[in-house]
Amino acid sequence: MLEKKCILLLYGEGRYDSSMMAVKEYIESCGNAYVVAISDKELYPFFRYKFAFYSYRFLSRGCAWLNNLHLSFNTFWNRVNVNKSKKQCKEMIAPNGGLKGLAYNWTEQYRRIRNILLRYNPEVVVCSTPKLLRDAAKACDKAKLKNIDICALVTDYCLDARFVNFKTNKYFVQNNDVKERLVSLGIEEEKIDVIGTPLSKQSKETFDKGQVLEELGINNDKMNIVIVGGRYGQSAVRNVFTSLAELENDINIIVLSGGNNGLIKYCELITKNRKIEDKVKLIEGIDKFAKLYSVADILITSPTASITYEAMYHNKNLILCNGGDALENRNSHYLATNQLALLGRNNDELIASISKIMSDVEFANDMMYAQNEFVIPDCDKVMGDIILKLAEKNRNDKLEEKQQVKNAGLKELENLEAEEVDTHIVEEDKND
Repeated sequence: MLEKKCILLLYGEGRYDSSMMAVKEYIESCGNAYVVAISDKELYPFFRYKFAFYSYRFLSRGCAWLNNLHLSFNTFWNRVNVNKSKKQCKEMIAPNGGLKGLAYNWTEQYRRIRNILLRYNPEVVVCSTPKLLRDAAKACDKAKLKNIDICALVTDYCLDARFVNFKTNKYFVQNNDVKERLVSLGIEEEKIDVIGTPLSKQSKETFDKGQVLEELGINNDKMNIVIVGGRYGQSAVRNVFTSLAELENDINIIVLSGGNNGLIKYCELITKNRKIEDKVKLIEGIDKFAKLYSVADILITSPTASITYEAMYHNKNLILCNGGDALENRNSHYLATNQLALLGRNNDELIASISKIMSDVEFANDMMYAQNEFVIPDCDKVMGDIILKLAEKNRNDKLEEKQQVKNAGLKELENLEAEEVDTHIVEEDKND
């Protein structure tokens, strides 16, 4: 195991983990590297992780407007700092002095990452969140490790400026617009690779539509509108479902509840009151998510990077409901602007988007064509090959450095032996 290259993947629990697992799966299939994947849940203290998790869930689901406000302030602050010099940006991202620097050092939980780095001594570290990236770079500095590349995986369609870190050796980004944004903030262009969003093999699976409909208990030829809420839970899905329930069109409404009891009760209540039991299908869970892509004529989902990219991979008519934060809403704007999806953030937008898809076949075909052009099918392979190449270079550099140290030690030993021989000869001459 120690003879193989070691690659460390640090990811957020429930955030971008599917992309990380796809890359892990590919690298392990190559068989020439040892992969360690660790979530932030394991890295940070339990009480702190739980607090962050519940705060995030509350802000994203129960009080999304407050989360939007918070992230909008962050976005504004980042825009203000775009025009600052590279040195000033460094100070903004990693302050060193004064009370701000003291707070930074006390609040950053990098020590566990440092211990992991010392334990595995990896050649490459890939991070999927800004905090993990910042902590990994700091831990690497504190541990004084050499021949190691700190990489960032940025899967959102728009840049979260908190990812900007000048100690990062490589960026894997979703598209050229994110790359240009990073360059404008002072990151060297050669450090950035556009790879798309890595997808797992399960996400790429295709299924027979008829078989899946039979499995779901649907035995008609109506149009299927599938609603997937993602991590935003009830609020966004409830609004979409209420709007669809009012439509008089002869359609099937398929809702993936994900076991959310509140959402199930709400949908059941609306279904019963409007007497539309024949057109609504509630699914609490499904063994393979890709099955829903096979039956969806229209997919309505939250603007999360992984789900929308999977949907575009399967060429679905995509409508985006309201996001849970400013970054997700920027993702929506990006996809809509590039004609990769339509918006359904409120009742009027939703009805207009569905009508557009149903009435304009040429537009729907153009959207699918744009999706084909946008999606990189083998993102996991592209990213995995780059990581393996980096790991191979760093591994060779480590071995070369180790050999140089060994040669220097042997040379020093030879010099000591030569000095002993000379001393012995001199002593013999004196005795003679």
